[in-house]
Amino acid sequence: MATEQKHSTYLSEAESRLRQLPPEKLRVAVAIIAYLQKTEASEATEKLLLNIPDFAQSFREIEQNEDKLENTTSNQIASDEEVLQAYLAVEKKWEEVFRHLADS
Repeated sequence: MATEQKHSTYLSEAESRLRQLPPEKLRVAVAIIAYLQKTEASEATEKLLLNIPDFAQSFREIEQNEDKLENTTSNQIASDEEVLQAYLAVEKKWEEVFRHLADS
């Protein structure tokens, strides 16, 4: 109960002080409060995630794999000829499937 009372006292004091600020400084105070809320949420999320078994190791591995992918040439766009050849190969396989269906 004492904690709730302290909380209420802090809120009242904060509200009183905020009401006395000019608009420019009130805007800064709101930004500071938003920052505090954001860091609190981030810290809570971080603690939660780090409690998951092997999460940190898995996360590092994912980051390393992404780095490797970004540094490879396999991410280059295929040439028109490569795309055409792949398309023709797929078409040929479908033709075989249709022939087998027609024969059965």
